[in-house]
Amino acid sequence: MWLRALRLEDFRIFSSLDLELEPGLNFFFGPNGSGKTSILEAVSWLAVSRSLRGASESEVVRWGAQRFGVGGECTDGARRTSIVLRYQRGGPREVTVDGEPLAKLSDLLGILRVAWFGPEDTAITKGGPAERRRLLDMALCQTDPAYLAALSDYRRALRQRNEALVSWGPDEDSDRVVGVWTEQLVRSGSRVVAARLGFLGAFGERVAAAHRAIAPADEIALAYRGSIASAAGDEPPAGDRAGDEGAVAALFRAALARTEEDEQRRGFTLVGPHRDDVEVRLNGRSLRSFGSQGQHRTAAIALKLGEAAMLAADGHGVTVLLDDVLSELDDDRAAALVDLAGGIGQALVTSTRPLSGVPGVACAALRVEAGEVVRT
Repeated sequence: MWLRALRLEDFRIFSSLDLELEPGLNFFFGPNGSGKTSILEAVSWLAVSRSLRGASESEVVRWGAQRFGVGGECTDGARRTSIVLRYQRGGPREVTVDGEPLAKLSDLLGILRVAWFGPEDTAITKGGPAERRRLLDMALCQTDPAYLAALSDYRRALRQRNEALVSWGPDEDSDRVVGVWTEQLVRSGSRVVAARLGFLGAFGERVAAAHRAIAPADEIALAYRGSIASAAGDEPPAGDRAGDEGAVAALFRAALARTEEDEQRRGFTLVGPHRDDVEVRLNGRSLRSFGSQGQHRTAAIALKLGEAAMLAADGHGVTVLLDDVLSELDDDRAAALVDLAGGIGQALVTSTRPLSGVPGVACAALRVEAGEVVRT
């Protein structure tokens, strides 16, 4: 499934835009502030009903307007699906698919799959564990509706259990309430961790392959650092047992038993998938601790390309959104990156450089300037 057409109304600097896209590489170039990034951002609204730049609905409404609209037509060659998202200041988002309103915004996930990379995304490797958990969660939510449900259930159980721990007292009623939420936490949390562990093996291989293509002198590797296994004094399930919910659940219960008194004293849950991390190692060393700026950038790009490859692995297809990733790469690495992205699926790439700055790459070239898009 790829995005054949994109329509914007009062979105960022665009009063209106009607754009036809290609199934392979779509290269948007032009000066800073011309609207290139806004096109990619609009695609992210169609895919996940929010901005992957972190902007709110009101922030993307064109100055002086009261609402915005984003529409798109996706196709797999045999059928077409229309997605329209609208927002009026002060009101909710409204999403329709093929003219029918969605009862839940989460039902949009997975129709058009996207992997976004922007200049700020070096936080994936430089930042805290939440950044890397978010990477896994975004990929899994787009490919597995059951994962989204388990993650939502886990967050609800975690919130309720923490509230119960805050008000805990040494009595049977407090223990009973915490126990109820503990069981729900273990059930949904085990599904989350098992899915992440099952995902990580193939994901790590794809990340390593992408990294070798861009920076062949360096080797990257990923490792899941789980709070459950650490607290339980054991190793997380690996190999054929990586996705075993039962094995994870047993570890989770053991970890909670070990941390019970500490949790009661501190008033919050100390172990679970909300405390886990994915360690990124480059040439055997922790990238977060020892990596240079260039190494962080290359590794973050490889992680995003690995995500895109996983999203496309079942044949559904993916749209890769690469925003201003070429500015700090030499021509050879830039060409390797764009070729990789286009080989995974549809790719929308922005750059201040014209196409001639990336030799040997064939794609649709579109110049963007002052809210206007022209094919060249």
